[in-house]
Amino acid sequence: MQLVLFIVIVTFTPLSCEVQSESIPVIVGEMNKLPEDCKEKLIQEMKDQCSGHIFQPTLVEVNDCTFTCGDWHDNGLTRAKSRHTINLKDGTPCGYSKMCVGGECVQTCSRDYVKISG
Repeated sequence: MQLVLFIVIVTFTPLSCEVQSESIPVIVGEMNKLPEDCKEKLIQEMKDQCSGHIFQPTLVEVNDCTFTCGDWHDNGLTRAKSRHTINLKDGTPCGYSKMCVGGECVQTCSRDYVKISG
């Protein structure tokens, strides 16, 4: 009887000591080239945006000018993964001398700044 009790205690002890860690999003592409403080600010804004969504509250991935919010559900009976992707606002920095335009990361100099009337 003592052996069975010992096995049960040893089996469940790691489960009770498990610590929930904050998920770290995967950062892909030019976004990695941003200065650290700028990148951290952008990631925090993306996390805030995701946390406002009831079904996809976690920032999962950052890819140049898009970010993906998602969630993993596992209630023991069913498992599901849900996600949605959002474009960053035009003008958002996405790399060295680059910014987002229409969901794409483009060189800053390739954007038209002066309106030419003709």
